[in-house]
Amino acid sequence: MTRHTATRRTARRHTATPHTATRRAARRHIPRRHTPAPAVAVALAVATVFGLAACGTVNLDAPVGTASQYRLVQYPGAGFSDFYAQTAAAKSSIDMEMYELSDPREEAALIAARSRGVVVRVLLNSKYGARAANEPAFAALTAGGVSVRWASDAEIFHAKVTTFDGTTSDISTANLTSQYYATTRDAEIVDTNPAQVHAIEQTFESDWGGGTPNQGEADAPGLVWSPDSESTMVAFIHSAKSSVHFMSEELADPYISDALADDARNGVRCEIVMVDDPKWSKAFASVTAAGCVVHVIPNSPTGFYIHEKALLVDAESSHASLLIGSQNASYSSLAFNRELSIILTEAVTPGLIAAVSRTFDHDFSAANLWRG
Repeated sequence: MTRHTATRRTARRHTATPHTATRRAARRHIPRRHTPAPAVAVALAVATVFGLAACGTVNLDAPVGTASQYRLVQYPGAGFSDFYAQTAAAKSSIDMEMYELSDPREEAALIAARSRGVVVRVLLNSKYGARAANEPAFAALTAGGVSVRWASDAEIFHAKVTTFDGTTSDISTANLTSQYYATTRDAEIVDTNPAQVHAIEQTFESDWGGGTPNQGEADAPGLVWSPDSESTMVAFIHSAKSSVHFMSEELADPYISDALADDARNGVRCEIVMVDDPKWSKAFASVTAAGCVVHVIPNSPTGFYIHEKALLVDAESSHASLLIGSQNASYSSLAFNRELSIILTEAVTPGLIAAVSRTFDHDFSAANLWRG
């Protein structure tokens, strides 16, 4: 979610839905690192491809896609001109699902696309403070003839994904809120893998039709959907052999902080960089005690802000892997919301993973050691 305004802060801080208590009782057990018997773990890993098995084991050994199908856009340095260009170049369709849209230039580009005959559909989150933030864009797009709808208010629709012409899906950590572009760390994966794009479009159709996040989800190898992605993130962290690098806006889910701590206790180098916020102090203390190194940047309403959600595993090795997308490390984000991330591997996208790793190293080095 985003920062600065009162409504946005409220939305970002709200890490449980009103009916969390009843759902929490049904929360699945997530095993700690190395708990499955070896034969069972191997069998479960073989049974999954970048997915989740019953115990939360992720298989990172089966490459998905080719390097030419994925492109990284790293914000704020890259700017949003590439995204605007994709909108301007669309020939047949644009399907956008966005937590927050407040970018007059992109709104005008969507209206222009509709005027030249492109079928444009925009689905905006209606939950919590984001609805008020989205209302001006909703009104402007409606006045411009664009088909725009509110997502179901059953849960938060926190995904940031746009598909152009049914062939390219931009899977992003960034909301389209132009006032924050210049100072916010975010990233986007431009994905042209046909199976993944098709699954994203199928899921959009369900959401567009009024579906809730727990229905209509279309799977494809490499995609990580919420709800129910908590075990996948835990398993991804536990797949680390030498290092795990964690960058996120939130660290509120104890299963995620426990997994990072598990890694550190097992000799994995664990590094974390986030905005300094007392909300995460308990988690920071826990992972630091286990051996993780936490660096933080000041929480300023106008300064640099880390909004990117990225997990890098074994970044310095030939089996490096990356999980990046909209999921925050909060129970609400992982268990209930509509979210989308993607897993990429060194075997398929070595240059891309190296670029994300360099960005992490830059931010980690520029930040201050958290001392409690």
